[in-house]
Amino acid sequence: MVWLVRTQTKRKGSVVHSDDSVPGATLTIGRAAGQGVFLSDLSVALEHARIVPLKGGRYRIESLIAAGVRVDGKLQQSAGAGVGTTLDVGNHRIEIIKAPKGYEHAVVISELAQMGTMVQRAAVQARRGASSLSQTWLAKRSTSWILFCMAILAGLVAPVTGFFMPDIGDTLRNVPAAPSDQQWSAGTLQTAHHFFGKDCQNCHTEPFVRVEDDACTSCHQSTLAHADGEFFEVGALLETPCALCHRDHNGPTGLISAAQSLCTDCHADLDQTTNGTTILDNVHDFGDGHPQFRVELAAFDLDGRFAPRRASLDSDLLIEDSNLLFPHDIHLDREGINAPEGNRVMECGDCHAMEPGGSKMLPVRFEAMCHDCHTLGFDPTSPDREVPHGDAPEVVFMMQEYYTNKALRGGVIDGTAPAVVRKRRRPGERVSREERMEILAWADERAHRVAQSMFEGRACGVCHRVERVEKENGISWDVAPVRVAGEWFPKARFTHVRHSTMQCESCHDASASSTSDDVLIPGVANCRQCHAGEKADDKVPSPCIDCHVYHGYTDIVMGIGNETTIPGNGMVGATVEPNQ
Repeated sequence: MVWLVRTQTKRKGSVVHSDDSVPGATLTIGRAAGQGVFLSDLSVALEHARIVPLKGGRYRIESLIAAGVRVDGKLQQSAGAGVGTTLDVGNHRIEIIKAPKGYEHAVVISELAQMGTMVQRAAVQARRGASSLSQTWLAKRSTSWILFCMAILAGLVAPVTGFFMPDIGDTLRNVPAAPSDQQWSAGTLQTAHHFFGKDCQNCHTEPFVRVEDDACTSCHQSTLAHADGEFFEVGALLETPCALCHRDHNGPTGLISAAQSLCTDCHADLDQTTNGTTILDNVHDFGDGHPQFRVELAAFDLDGRFAPRRASLDSDLLIEDSNLLFPHDIHLDREGINAPEGNRVMECGDCHAMEPGGSKMLPVRFEAMCHDCHTLGFDPTSPDREVPHGDAPEVVFMMQEYYTNKALRGGVIDGTAPAVVRKRRRPGERVSREERMEILAWADERAHRVAQSMFEGRACGVCHRVERVEKENGISWDVAPVRVAGEWFPKARFTHVRHSTMQCESCHDASASSTSDDVLIPGVANCRQCHAGEKADDKVPSPCIDCHVYHGYTDIVMGIGNETTIPGNGMVGATVEPNQ
């Protein structure tokens, strides 16, 4: 099916015809290059209209724009047509004509007269409405003043009135679309501040004044301080307002500033800032200006009180004196180990599990992690009977009780035992006083002999440091208490759950450790494989606050106490009283 598209052009009083053949059933009209009728007129849409042939020499003209097209002088979205029907598109008129021989359909295109174009555009403008203020009855100056006064009333007068008159302010806030001080909000509040978010004066106590520190500490009385302002005479720290780091109206999680400069402005030359009183190293960027990590090792003073010591991971004295005897390399042997149920290949997760939330690791418990392989049975005739995993006197007492009860019943299968112990007795059969003394002596001797075997050999001594203690009534054993570090980095934040995609061996070289004295904590170089400073573009950008807590002091809080106030108008904090 072919359309004849004839274009008429007037040149010096004559009309010039130009014919084109357009294949296809539907004739498309528009300014796009792929249209059947291409009109280079900016008032014509890319796809403006189309003519669809129907049966019996009829056609249907369809508009492809929301404004419609003018068919025979009438604006329509869709209209029936036939030979002689005209379609006005922009500055052109398209008329359907009788198709000559060799064509199924035909149209002729001509330009509208200039006057006709102006009339058409005026009609379109009338349909669309006025496009400038000069086409209405309004004047520019008076309209500008009216709009200016309305803006002042809604944006300033009403909110200020509501601020100084709380009753009016509450009414304005509760009326939809009414002008109130809510219009002044710079954005969404932090999630924790939503419950008083409509009462701006809770924080903004003075109109047009930045939020003062007293407004913050009125709620955050127990928030820990950063440092002791009396010990560290740092003027910048004492004079730093809360709002410098905490700027609300930045969304649910935007209250805490993560800028690295907030820390490095002081810590880059902390030794000078504190006049040499600090024990901390200077740091300016995690990627290339951060000291080696320091871990906290379990230790006790002479009075037995917990007094942990800190040591750098580069220190030659880095030893964990845990009193445990545990070789990681044997347990992680890829060939497996001999376990009660057979050969077993162990993984880190068999003993180490994350606590709920994934921040730290759960303590290793004997009953949950070790007991499957290290059972505490002591008598072959009662393989299911075990001693408790507890202190030595409790273990010895339990054994004495067990062997005493067994000997009193009689029938003990032991060639070295006295006859009274090996003799079978009927239920209720009495024993003499002499026999009872002989039974108790054997039970006590047997319990201490088995206890010695367990403490010094096949059980306790395998994992614990055990010392024999000579006493007047015999011997006993002293098992050294386990002193494993509960938290290696108490001054930093680290969560295992965010590193769950990594293998344990990526950070902990446990398979190469043959002694429990080794500290298997990764150093700063290990972390730098993935992390770098705030401006890193090839690694994970990690500003200071990703790992460190600013409010980390333990004895001073931000609120002003009743006992001792640290200089700085409450900014650094106050000593915590015992009842706080």
